Amino acid sequence: MGLFRSLQSTRGGFRRASFGTLLIVCGIAAAVFAGVPMLHQSLTITQTPVQLSCVELLRGGLPDNTSIVVLRDAQVHPPGELELNVDGGAASPMLGKVQAVLAHPRAAVLVDRLVRGDVLPRGMTKRPGPQPLRLTPGRETAEAALNETKETGSLTVHVSEDPTAKLICKIADRLSLPIPEGIRQAAEIPSFSLKPASLIATQREALLWCVGGGLSIAFGLILCGSSPIGWWAVVSPISALIGLPGVILRNGRGGLITWIMSLLAGGTALAAGYHLAFEMGRLGQAGGIWLWQSAGLLSASFGLAAIVGTLLSIRAKRRIGDDNHDALATMVPSVTSSSTKKNRRNTENEESSTEPRPAALQSMISTNDYTRRYLDPRLNVSVNLETAADVQKQTASLERLQFDSPLIIEIARGEDTIEATVQVGCRNLVLAMTDCLDENLRLRMVSILEDGHVVISGNGADERLTDTTDGDTSSLRMHATGKTAKLVTKHLEVAAEIAEKRRTKMVLLEPNEWRDVIHYSERCMADTLHHAHLEKWDISSASYGRFAFPPQEVSIPAMV
Repeated sequence: MGLFRSLQSTRGGFRRASFGTLLIVCGIAAAVFAGVPMLHQSLTITQTPVQLSCVELLRGGLPDNTSIVVLRDAQVHPPGELELNVDGGAASPMLGKVQAVLAHPRAAVLVDRLVRGDVLPRGMTKRPGPQPLRLTPGRETAEAALNETKETGSLTVHVSEDPTAKLICKIADRLSLPIPEGIRQAAEIPSFSLKPASLIATQREALLWCVGGGLSIAFGLILCGSSPIGWWAVVSPISALIGLPGVILRNGRGGLITWIMSLLAGGTALAAGYHLAFEMGRLGQAGGIWLWQSAGLLSASFGLAAIVGTLLSIRAKRRIGDDNHDALATMVPSVTSSSTKKNRRNTENEESSTEPRPAALQSMISTNDYTRRYLDPRLNVSVNLETAADVQKQTASLERLQFDSPLIIEIARGEDTIEATVQVGCRNLVLAMTDCLDENLRLRMVSILEDGHVVISGNGADERLTDTTDGDTSSLRMHATGKTAKLVTKHLEVAAEIAEKRRTKMVLLEPNEWRDVIHYSERCMADTLHHAHLEKWDISSASYGRFAFPPQEVSIPAMV
């Protein structure tokens, strides 16, 4: 069935949301932590460098017009082994365990990427603790800087403020955690991160990282937003929360106002991304702020996801809702091409429906003035995880036709209770009910038109659906077939034909509306049977979610 099965599949939704979350995480790692710094550095490499000493840089701070500085008295101190026992930190058992792990030979690659070299004025002795001028992480970075100072006597670097020590102190103070005194002292003086100019990536490489990461984030957001919420939200709440903004556009939901607002939100997010990255983050300018630059990229990714998601929602709406024949073209044959066959079948049904009923039944209906008040059946989710074997085979065949996984429910009337399954499928146009009564497997298909009219089809095993009956509120059909696919096809043919005659369309049913759909369709069917003198009911007005009896125009599904 493919990686994601169907649009309505809960299992497919879990896979889609999980894959989308993975794309978001990978996109953030690629764009925010790698692409944004690379792009900022590559844009500033063309600035005119300024020659300073290490002391002048520490006293005067970053130059106003450039981020490229030539340190004429720089002396590089290569990093040694990664040490975590700073100023008494060795007393901590946790730090000792981490130090032991990093000392393992297999951790050498990770350690080489984490260690940082220090830059001091030439002739100054290195003191213990963090230094104010530090190279960007990586042993290769320190080796390149050391070779440059040996060859030229100076070091050309891209300079940016290093707020690491200050952030550590702020977080520790908020959480009331003890930190080494050396880190507190380092936070009190300015500190800078130095990137050798010879190692700065090209603009093309930096753009590839940023664009690739941004597209990965946007595509991940679209996948999470298009995933139907199900049981997986309990085990993966983060993916469910990420996908919440996409609920209003999922599966072609929404209308013109929703689409316009979503497009405006996407455009606003793109504009906000530009403002955050270039105006507040000073991307490509001296004194750039990585935090605002990253926020700008994330905002642009959200905006792109909103715009693309809206366009996909419009496309889905047009594909499903513009014309019922187009929506069903891949499932059922053309209604008009088989009109002769349908007319002949309808004529036969009309002739058979005019045949006299058994005398006892006709006499009972005609002479009995007792009319019962119609009451809705009681519907509950069953505690059983399995149902009858015949029902399981039936639901499995429906799943192969792109229906949802079955939900086992209990239908109670008076003291009688039966188990049934409900499944929504055919692009959310049909609700299928399956049950087994007296060893008879009953299958019922329900569709609702936008004017409130209900179309119900049965497989011939339901004693209430044994003939063709048309009424103001519903149309009842019986198709004597044991093949599920054939019954689905015939039901869709009839529903499309009735919708065409009534100049309306079929309603998209949400899986969580099964209670409302069953209650509404049962009431409409009872009304039709009452007016056909097959049953006697006193039926009052009722409302079930967006469905109301007597039938009214059905509204667009509300956000869930």
